Parts: sequence; C-alpha cells; structure tokens
Amino acid sequence: MLKNTTAIIGRLQCYNRYYTINTVAQKSPQINTFIQPIISLEDIDFKQKNGIRIFSGMQPTGDGLHLGNYLGAMSNWLKIQDLASLNTNNSVLFSIVDSHSLTATSTISPEKLRNNTINVAIQYLACGIDPSKVILFNQSMVPAHSELLWILNCITPFSKLTQMIQYKEKSKASQVVTNGLLSYPVLMASDILLYKSTHVPVGEDQTQHLELTRELVDRFHKQYCVNGKTDYFPIPKTVISKLNKKIMSLNDGSVKMSKSNPQENSRINLSDSDKEIQSKIKKSKTDSIMGISYDPENRPDISNLLSILSSCTDRHIDDLVKEFHDKSNSVFKDYLSQSLIKKISPIREQINYYQSNPKQVQDILYQGAASANAIANKNLKEIKDLVGLFN
Repeated sequence: MLKNTTAIIGRLQCYNRYYTINTVAQKSPQINTFIQPIISLEDIDFKQKNGIRIFSGMQPTGDGLHLGNYLGAMSNWLKIQDLASLNTNNSVLFSIVDSHSLTATSTISPEKLRNNTINVAIQYLACGIDPSKVILFNQSMVPAHSELLWILNCITPFSKLTQMIQYKEKSKASQVVTNGLLSYPVLMASDILLYKSTHVPVGEDQTQHLELTRELVDRFHKQYCVNGKTDYFPIPKTVISKLNKKIMSLNDGSVKMSKSNPQENSRINLSDSDKEIQSKIKKSKTDSIMGISYDPENRPDISNLLSILSSCTDRHIDDLVKEFHDKSNSVFKDYLSQSLIKKISPIREQINYYQSNPKQVQDILYQGAASANAIANKNLKEIKDLVGLFN
C-alpha cells in the first residue's frame, strides 16, 4: 500500500476510444479511481434525444488565425456546427476567450486586445462559423464566467494548479508569475461548466486542464450536492478529432505553427495574399534528399508540407506520395502553393468583406453575448443557490 499521496495518470486505448485513468492512492485503505473519457469528434452522437451542449474557445492572442488554427480547431468547429444543427436539442457555443489573454506573459495593450478580439471574430465568420447555428460571443461580455471562477477557485487545491504542465512551462518564461496564470485552468473550467457543457473540443495540450475540470465537478458535487441533492454538472467529455493532422512551422517541422513565432515566414496567415503564400511556401524548409516521401521522424519538414497538402485537398498522404515521389521540391511546392491559394482566397475575400462591415461583426457578438448570458445567468443562479450565496 502507498503511504504518501500519489497521482498516477496513464492513458490506454480501448476500442478506438481514449481514456485517462486518474488513480489517487491516499493513506486511507480506500483508493478513489474514476475513468475520464477522451472521445473522438467522429464518435459523438449528435442524435441523442436530450441533445448535447458543446463549448469551445480560442484566445485572441494575435490579430487573426493562421493555417494551423484553420486546419486544426476551426475545421473541427465547422464540422461540429453542421452536425449539431441537425438536432434542435443540441446547442453549440464558440467563444473568443479574451479574458484568458490577460494571462499572457507579454503585456498586451487594451487597444490591441480589443482589435484582436474583433479581428478573430471576423476570421471566425470568414471561415464559415454561422451565427444562426451557434452562439458566437466573446468571453468578457458574460460576467458570470468570472463569478463562477471564484466559486471554483475556492474548491481547487493549490497543489493541483502548480502541477499543470502549461503553468510550469509559461512560468519559466515569466519574471513575475501571476495568480491569473496559475488560475488559468480554473477559468477554463468555469467557461465549460457555466453552460453545463457535455463535450469540449480541445487540442492535445489542453487535455490536462479538462482532467482538472472533471475533478472539480467531482469536488463540487461532494461538497454541495449532498443530502439527496442530484449532481448538478454533467461530466464534460474531451473531444479530439482522429482525422486532423498537427500543422507545424514552415521553418521547423518539429515545432507547431504559431502566432507567437516572431518569424513571419514560419506560418501562413488566413489574410495572406496569393504572392505571400507563394513566397512563404517557396522559402519553406525542406531537405536535400531527392524525391518526396512521408517520414515525420527523419524528414519532418517535407512531411509537414505533405500533411498541409493532404488537409487542404482532402487527399490521402499515400496518394500524394505516389504522385510526387519522383518530383523535385520546387514542383511539389508549386502544387502546394496553388492548393493553398485555392483554399484560402475565398476566406480572405470574406475577411475583407467583414473588415468593411465592422458593425455587423459587433452586432453578431452582442447577439451572441445576449444568448450566452441568458444561459449563464440561469445556471449561475442555481449554482449560487447550491453554494449558499444570495442572488
């Protein structure tokens, strides 16, 4: 028997579904074990009689989205909004989580944050997010997020937050570690639980935060849903697509494409012109090996370009390798450039349209915030009743 408190986190694959097993062994002879599902987007049952509620968000850390955002999270969101709309009992909330941006290790000006928020909303809409199918809003316009954050903070062990991988990594890069950075996962839990979300699409780097969210649900129920009271929150499932490929930097196939990279040529922005796309692909890193082949371990850069082409054209990588295995890098890159231009130019046209109509974007965000507030305020009232706070 273990004498000290330990946390053992492991992952196993079972029938094409992933689960996180969080086993906590304490001094007492009883061991608390619970299974937390990570399911694929392709396995969500959108036809459930009572419906499902999906929440997901992205930070406005830059002034727009890049190709990695589009082929990753955004492509999932587009699939979700269309599939969820087939059942009127489903609801989908997509948020620009601007409050989270305040935890950035580098200071962002108020004007820049507001502009980023509007620009990201513009690009959501340009990519195809449909306000008639989803609730699109920015987080800071729903005050209940912050109020629930405090309630959840009061049941969150400090030691849990200091164990978060992202906290450890980001705190190393900051001279001053703020409470906001430490509480980031709790605000994320508040975002999710405020709407009683059942499914949460996230990147692989956020799965640990979802594990904490589920643990907070357990803690809340044990503390406040006692004496015959029914558990209040559903257990939110982590959703990760099996089909999406991770898009890496054009300059280094071993690191993710990112807005935070100071090298502009490391990424394709959705607002890039045709000439900029061609130039960036032409300058993208490859290797000296003849021919085109997919080998992420030994040829990460050319493999990344193949992944991008596969995602943009909906063609299998094996088919692309057969077509280009004996072609030069320049021929392959030219085909990739043209494919990207075909994919991105319609989005860029929509970006230009919404940039010319900023009031339309603001109205959409206001309408989304009104719908989000209606759900959030109702749930927060019920949560405060359970906790013993006055409304």
